[in-house]
Amino acid sequence: MEKISNDSERELIGFEAAVRRHEWWLIGRLSLVAGDREEARDLAQQTFLKASQRWPIGSDDETARWLSVVGVRLAISERRRRRRWGFLPFRETDSTWAIETDPDLWAALSALDRRTRAALVLTVVEGYSQEEVAEMLDVPRGTVASWLSRARVGLRAALEERE
Repeated sequence: MEKISNDSERELIGFEAAVRRHEWWLIGRLSLVAGDREEARDLAQQTFLKASQRWPIGSDDETARWLSVVGVRLAISERRRRRRWGFLPFRETDSTWAIETDPDLWAALSALDRRTRAALVLTVVEGYSQEEVAEMLDVPRGTVASWLSRARVGLRAALEERE
């Protein structure tokens, strides 16, 4: 085995390993927030580019959290940019891959606005507290609580409607 000659090579190898370890997980999470797998891939690439400029980030858990926060913020910023320029805010091109077993749930999730969906994914799927999500998204905790309440009401209504 060849000895790694310097710190920058070690960091590069560590970064490449982190990308391999977190790439599909991050794309999956961003797909739930963005509503489109291809957009999620683009957002993940932007997130990894930002990570490369800040590397090393920390432990594997710290890296995952950092990637999640940055990726979600990029998704929300992209949403704002598209709205400002009149693009469609949400595409349903390849969305059912994320929740193939329950297309009704995916349809209900897709009806939520991006910030509400992000708060829901970060708390329910990722397991972050409302306080942590508020910090990630740079909003008050009460705003996150409101988004989650709206998400529950919206999902319940949409799913009852489909029954």
